[in-house]
This record gives sequence, C-alpha cells and structure tokens, in this order.
Amino acid sequence: MSPTSPADTRPGPNRARLIADFIAKQRSHLLEHDGDRKRPLMVSMQGPQGAGKSTLASALVELLAESYKLRIAVASLDDFYLDRTGLDGLAQAYPNNKMLQGRGPPGTHDSALLARTLQQIHDHDLTEPSSVSLPIFDKSLFSGRGDRSQSTIPITPEELDVFLLEGWSLGFQSLPKERLKTQWDKGRTAKGHSWESVMQVNENLAELNRNVNTYFDCHVSITPLDLDYIYTWRLQQEHHMKRDNGGIGMTDDEVRLFVDRYMPCYELYGEEPVDINNLKLFYGPDREVVEVQEI
Repeated sequence: MSPTSPADTRPGPNRARLIADFIAKQRSHLLEHDGDRKRPLMVSMQGPQGAGKSTLASALVELLAESYKLRIAVASLDDFYLDRTGLDGLAQAYPNNKMLQGRGPPGTHDSALLARTLQQIHDHDLTEPSSVSLPIFDKSLFSGRGDRSQSTIPITPEELDVFLLEGWSLGFQSLPKERLKTQWDKGRTAKGHSWESVMQVNENLAELNRNVNTYFDCHVSITPLDLDYIYTWRLQQEHHMKRDNGGIGMTDDEVRLFVDRYMPCYELYGEEPVDINNLKLFYGPDREVVEVQEI
C-alpha cells in the first residue's frame, strides 16, 4: 500500500473481536478474584501512530456492549499531555533534547494528573457515586502546538465494567542502564540522540511507570512487523485527513520529521515485555493481523 492510498483503519471483525474476547475474559477473571468489589477492569492499549487505535477503540465500545453486555469508557493518553505552559517549560529546561521539544515522548505527559484520574476510577467508592473528569487536549490551539482545553469529559466509574486507556507508548517500561545502552547502540534513530537525552527520557518513563502501572489489570499491544510501516501509516492518515479538509495539514517531509521524534522510543522500548496479562497483535504492512500472542 502506497502512502497516497486511502488509509484503511477500519478495525475489521478479526482485530476488534480478538481484543473484545480478551477483555471479556479478563473481566471475568477480575470478578472471580475481587468478589463483590465491582470496580472497572483497567485496560491499557498501545499502538503506533496510524495503526488505527482510536477507530479500534470505538469499535470495541459497540462490540463489548453487543456481544458481552459490558459498559466501557475509552480515554486517550494524548489528552493527558502537560498544558501549554508545562510543555514550554519542559522544552526550555532541556533545550538540547530534541525529543522534548514538543508533545509526545515520556516527560511531556502530566503523570500526576493521569495517576490521580486512574486512582479515582480504580478506587472509587460504591457507596458514594461520583463523577470523574477526563481532560481534553486540543491539538489545534497555538498553531498546532496544542494546549489543554477548558472542557472535560465526565464519566461515572460505578456505571462502568471496563475502562480503556489507549496511547502510542502505554506499556513501555523504563530500562536498566546496561539494557538501555544496548538498545541505544543498535537503534537507527535513537543513536541520533545523545546518551544524556536518552537517559532523561528513560528517567521520565520510569516516573510515569511508578505513577500509573499499578492501576492496570491487562494490556493490549499492536506491534508492526517493521517499524518503517509507521511512517507509511502516518502518511496515509495525513493524506486521508487532507483529502477531507481541503488540503490542510503537514507535508510528507513534515510527517516524517514528526514520526522521527517518536521513533527512538519504539526502538528502545518496543521489544520489552509488560508484567501483566498481555494480548499482542502483530500487524503486517496493511494493518492485517499476522500473528497473535497472549502472554
């Protein structure tokens, strides 16, 4: 599929069904172990840019409701970025770290806000029903640099069976220094960043891991067989958007530079396992599932 081909990000019955079946099974396990404490199953889902995470998550809402009578709320890690002041301050604090000169890599998210939100959903009190506010990050503000919106999305944990958070780096785990050095040495794009920059991002990821990992029960990951697919998928996504909005968007070169900022993290952390139940879908060049692993 060429970059100019229409992006086929439809989830298809196979992809959505595989994930829905996994989530339903994990929900049953949770009820068996938690007894009367009916908190939502907490699911993280990772997939690269252009893989169709948002479309897939929307399909899961319908499929889980229809096939399993499960009520699910979906949020995006993208909505937990630091606000504009925080992102600008981070960039100024690390002027030589190209990965931190804009939203995306670990360190650019408000890990405290994310942890507080996950805790409210995970530990809600059934005797005192309450609403949790999910933030919204408006990427159109400040000429595309983005800022947190004044609006929020309310959800009620007591009404949920499943809460799913999707994001491009969810499930990535910080690495010990020696393992990080090995990954950095062999990384095609990671090696283009200084060791100090890579270490800083790794420290940022460690903080995020400490703040949020304990809240998740299971994980879904979408892994391309070749990381170069990510460039193609993101180009397709941009072309599709520009076709529908009259041509407004990034050039092909700008898209490649955009993906370049994320690529070191795929190289550094994409091969590392998570320590919770994990469904891994391996994608071929057309986003087709070519292998499934449940760990």
